Amino acid sequence: MNLSRTSVMVALSVFAAVISPAPSRAEDTIKIGAPLSLSGKFVSYGAAAKRGVEMAVDIYGGKVGNKKIEILFRDTQSDPQVAVNSFTQLLSEEKVNFLIGPIATPMAMAGLPAWRRTRALWVVPGATTPLLEEEAGKEPMLFHTFPYGYYYHLALARSLREKLGPGKTVAIIYSDDAYGREHLPYAQKYFTQEGFKIVAEELVRAGATDLNPVLAKIRRVKPDLLLGLVQTTDGIQLTKQVYVQRLNIPYLVGTAYPQLKQWQDASGEAQEGWVGVTTYIPGLKAKADPKYPKLFMDSDVWKAEFTKRYNREPEFIDVGAYVSTCMLLIAIENAGAVDDKEKVAEELKKLDVHTMIGRGHFEPSLGGTLNQAFADVVVHQRVKGADAILYPKEFETADKFEQATYAK
Repeated sequence: MNLSRTSVMVALSVFAAVISPAPSRAEDTIKIGAPLSLSGKFVSYGAAAKRGVEMAVDIYGGKVGNKKIEILFRDTQSDPQVAVNSFTQLLSEEKVNFLIGPIATPMAMAGLPAWRRTRALWVVPGATTPLLEEEAGKEPMLFHTFPYGYYYHLALARSLREKLGPGKTVAIIYSDDAYGREHLPYAQKYFTQEGFKIVAEELVRAGATDLNPVLAKIRRVKPDLLLGLVQTTDGIQLTKQVYVQRLNIPYLVGTAYPQLKQWQDASGEAQEGWVGVTTYIPGLKAKADPKYPKLFMDSDVWKAEFTKRYNREPEFIDVGAYVSTCMLLIAIENAGAVDDKEKVAEELKKLDVHTMIGRGHFEPSLGGTLNQAFADVVVHQRVKGADAILYPKEFETADKFEQATYAK
């Protein structure tokens, strides 16, 4: 039988269509970009955020509606220029409409110009610097899910004032890097506002190994509180040298570092009595959300599930990234499982859930960010190798701050 060339071509085309797998369609997938520090000096932040994001997607079921959730992780390598490239690749090449991360402030600030070109819906479960608030807080597509630095000092000053009473004196040590200089004015503002008297402010070089000259000056003014505005490695040095000096200072106050295992392991018995501030402590008790109990479980249940998966206790970034991702996925589903940032943003603004780190609801921040969640922080104290929670009242496990055992 003779067949025309056209007939043969048609037959081959039909045959190919039958035996070839159907291509994956973009509309069957919701892509979420996740620029995180998976290597470099901020790797502990990035690794924790990745765990939280992955666990959230897994517990959610891997889909919103009938669409697969695809997380596009990109390693910023803790380098601002690489962060720029990561944002650009995700936004301009992959054309994602949703971003989550980074955690470290320098990476978020580096990615800001690239983000402005598309203004994807951007969930930021980190970046405590008010610089981000100043630059992008008024943007309706920015959803900030971590307290800005000033909330640390508001909670510390308020809780210490409530427990210790008025008229106490404070000495401040702050590092000469961006962290110390940024936190100093907020400490000054809120401690003064709560009735504390600041009797010393001492600048130390970031990375300094000998703090004895500064500690000698502070010993002479005999403050009731010592406040250390330094990052984790400097916090370790400060803690150890305060311990060796046996300073006669009843209350020792840090910022985020007393919650971190790195600080605790390195400080040993010197950590006793230090006060810190955080968004999550493993001993914190929170009840499951009545509408989404599978996602936002009792905090003890969630902690057990996390520990089973990763063979370690969760830290604040693990929880924050998990909760932030779940809220984004709920909003996408409530919007009809569409890849539409405007519709999803509207649903995200409506959310009001109970999570392992408190109420998940967006409202304006003190400094003017339009969409801020989880501004409330937890004040805790290291007591006998564990965490006593002193603020807020709903999570309190101790009713007073303990004096440092080596104060004299």
